[in-house]
Amino acid sequence: MNDKMQRLLDHFEIRELLEAYVHAQDRADAQATIDVYHPDSWDDHGPIKDTGWNFADSATRELLTRWEGCLHLLGQSRIRVDGDQGGSETYFYCTMTRKQDGQDMLDHMMGRYLDKVERREGEWKIKERTCIVDWSASTPLIEDFVGAAAFAKGKRSAEDLSYRLLGLSRGHSRITR
Repeated sequence: MNDKMQRLLDHFEIRELLEAYVHAQDRADAQATIDVYHPDSWDDHGPIKDTGWNFADSATRELLTRWEGCLHLLGQSRIRVDGDQGGSETYFYCTMTRKQDGQDMLDHMMGRYLDKVERREGEWKIKERTCIVDWSASTPLIEDFVGAAAFAKGKRSAEDLSYRLLGLSRGHSRITR
């Protein structure tokens, strides 16, 4: 394979890794979150600074106990690859819903994931992550203008339609081909 094709493949696989992470977090799937980290990884996610695997467990528990829902949108990524080592900066926008004193709240956060990634045994995973928050805000939810409509609802379980559609099983973050 020529260098350009390998670079394209590496970038695609790293972006797939980043997308697997946010899917796992949005579905509160701790095992699938663990799956994106190397065993000796580190994550600095503000209040949680721990190994990637411990972060995955702690963050999922926090998501399930404090927030009723979570949704990440990924923006552009700058990805650099040098052999089996790489780095990426990926913009994100995250919203989370919760109750505070009986009031529905919407928490917004925008920032960047700065990742050192490594390919081991042919698979890219996160070695080190720093989550940078560029801004955040909380606002009361006054009205859910589509709440009574007939839209399908997301679930924080394997019952979420994405698992069936993408051929995923709970605890596995990667789409296999």
